[in-house]
Amino acid sequence: MVGNVLNVKVVREIKNNFKTYLSVILIAALAVTLFTGILANYQNFNDRLEYIYQEANMCDGIVMTKSRNEELEAYLSEQEIFYEKRIYLPTKSGNENIYLVTFEEKSTLNHPFKTSVEGDITEDMVLVDSNFLKRNQLEIGDTFEASLPLYDLKITLKISGTMTHPESLENSTYNPSFIQVGYQALKTSILDAFSSPFVTEELIESVLRDYFNQYLIEGDEAVFSSIKEKFEDSDNFVYSLKRSELPSNMTVDADVTQAKQLIYIFPVIFYLVAILIILTSISQLIHRESKNIGILKALGFSKGEILFHYMKIFMVLGCIGSMIGILLGPLIVPSVMGKKYNILYQLPTISLPFFRVEYLISVGILLIITAFTSFFACYEAMNQVPATSLRGENSVKMKISFLNRFSFMKKMPLSILMAFRNMKRKISRTLMVILGVLGCSALLVCGFGIEDTINYGLDLELDELIPYDVSVTYQGEESIEEELKSIEGVELVDEYAKYSISVSKEHLISSYLFLLPEEAKIFKPAYGLEGCILSSKVAEEIGAQAGDEIQFIFQNKSFLVEVTSVQDFCISQGVFLSKAITEEIEFNPTAAWIKTTDEGLNDQVAFAISSIDHVLSTLTIAEMRVRADDVISSIKVMTWTIKIFAILLAVVVLYNLALLNFKERTKDIATLKVLGFSKFEVASSFIIEIITLTFFGALIGLCFGYPLLVAVLSINENPLLSYIYHINPLSYGLTVLITCGTSLFINLFFAFLTNKVQMVESLKSVE
Repeated sequence: MVGNVLNVKVVREIKNNFKTYLSVILIAALAVTLFTGILANYQNFNDRLEYIYQEANMCDGIVMTKSRNEELEAYLSEQEIFYEKRIYLPTKSGNENIYLVTFEEKSTLNHPFKTSVEGDITEDMVLVDSNFLKRNQLEIGDTFEASLPLYDLKITLKISGTMTHPESLENSTYNPSFIQVGYQALKTSILDAFSSPFVTEELIESVLRDYFNQYLIEGDEAVFSSIKEKFEDSDNFVYSLKRSELPSNMTVDADVTQAKQLIYIFPVIFYLVAILIILTSISQLIHRESKNIGILKALGFSKGEILFHYMKIFMVLGCIGSMIGILLGPLIVPSVMGKKYNILYQLPTISLPFFRVEYLISVGILLIITAFTSFFACYEAMNQVPATSLRGENSVKMKISFLNRFSFMKKMPLSILMAFRNMKRKISRTLMVILGVLGCSALLVCGFGIEDTINYGLDLELDELIPYDVSVTYQGEESIEEELKSIEGVELVDEYAKYSISVSKEHLISSYLFLLPEEAKIFKPAYGLEGCILSSKVAEEIGAQAGDEIQFIFQNKSFLVEVTSVQDFCISQGVFLSKAITEEIEFNPTAAWIKTTDEGLNDQVAFAISSIDHVLSTLTIAEMRVRADDVISSIKVMTWTIKIFAILLAVVVLYNLALLNFKERTKDIATLKVLGFSKFEVASSFIIEIITLTFFGALIGLCFGYPLLVAVLSINENPLLSYIYHINPLSYGLTVLITCGTSLFINLFFAFLTNKVQMVESLKSVE
């Protein structure tokens, strides 16, 4: 019976004061939407990746040697470690870097998980990445040339079909294309390239046996550690890496980790704001219900029953918001964030569950927050004796003593004095407004800052570090610098060679080597003949800094070079080295930066360059910016998501506090109306109070925007870009303008409600 009475009272309280509690439902829905959405995004991405690894039977790690290592094979057999060996050659097809891979027998590890070939993959087939076809405008059945370090051969391969390979999931040109050549197809192509009766298939096979330089291994971390410990001092050893350390997998695995880590940033802010909103709402409820609490005590209800009754109101509100969040989160966030992964990677479309049990974690967190916040807010009121609760709180004096010290304040309009009085009266609510707005403005600064950071990095590289007007790529082994200079409108030319390499110090990653002319005219960062420039992104990933010695591997040869300086680049990532430093790397220009006499001639110059033999592509600076915008489009989607959620958070926070403020001051409003104050004068005290608090909260939030920006981007790294953190002053101004504008709009809405305050009913209440 007791439970039924209180349950009816819960329903009636929510029904009669739904507008008051709407903010609690909304903040619960926003917090759970973000939590479940980000969790669903991570789990969906991880499931798609795990599906690839399972279908391709991805190995646990790879050991790479310079050539076939029979001692290693004997060790693996002795330890009963399953392995498969293959030839792995970083080489070139025309002007494009590729990875050529072949197995001696049909592979069971790291095989293509999606092909256009019907039936089994045979040893005479050549499978290419679909991106390779698009970039080179080829079709299945066409042929292409590939260079082999074996006798400096150029072999011709016929495309049998396309594939998606677990070691080549990226859609970008950052990593070379992955091409799997059947063992028989490789032998036949080499035989055709020699076209000599003295070169037989048996001879080629005997030579190829020494070129098997990678071992795909199934084993745990201890296996790879033991191999490294036993063979790392051998001359015929390059690395022993488990799957998560492989350069081909580090980028996509890092994105999976980043997707998960987002859970610990944005939802946390919303949960903290939820505490503030629940605290202010339940405090206002307890203040209003003090007499009812006394009546319930007098009727014999225990403290625990009364306490649980008021906690139950907010638990029900939290459950309503949570259910909304569980429905919206998995629908909204993965569809937005998934665009980024579809742009960057070749991921299969698989059936994914809409609901996961893990989503209930967000509901549990919210209900725990609600329960603890409600308990502490109600505890003091529960300890009062019934007589004290029935008597209610004493009236608050109108004295504004802290302002009386300043003579100029006495001349201020009454609306301003009332605003300051109310801020002093409700210190806890004042702090909550400031803290709530602080979180909103920090999120807005972060959203604006992400776009500012990207634009700043692009401007730094394209306008200051490498201020070219036209870029050109071409194939061949001879310079075309003189031909470029002869074109009308061309002022300066910097030819360079760009090679795919593996670079390491503390960690090994895939990157690029930029082999530069001895004296550059367009490339601005200073470099000499004693070391290299290292891009800051690569330096951070391998753990290097200026003065360190790094190692890079090019065409299975190892080179050591000192880092003379670390430079911030946004797009161009890698090692920048003068061609005069080493003669072991042949300087075959593959691209050039061009400066024109007038930017208006850029399109004309680009068109003239495209007619030169061996030129593959030309790109004006305007086209480059368009391409960069395409690359960062997914990141911009995330910035708009942050901005929208920040504004929604601001609306919920300010609506909640404005509504509570309005309800608490109905007697003040009625008094002012009786005394003849105008509607504008009555409403202005509300507006001044909230706008003042919003302004100070926004200013403090600006200080937290930059750390939040760094936290968000540091766990959302993009392999194509390096973030040079920067926030424009305009972004700070827009943040303050948006938060204060939102606050003004909400309070203007409540200002119109002052006419609905019933003067007689408000003034007859006893305080």
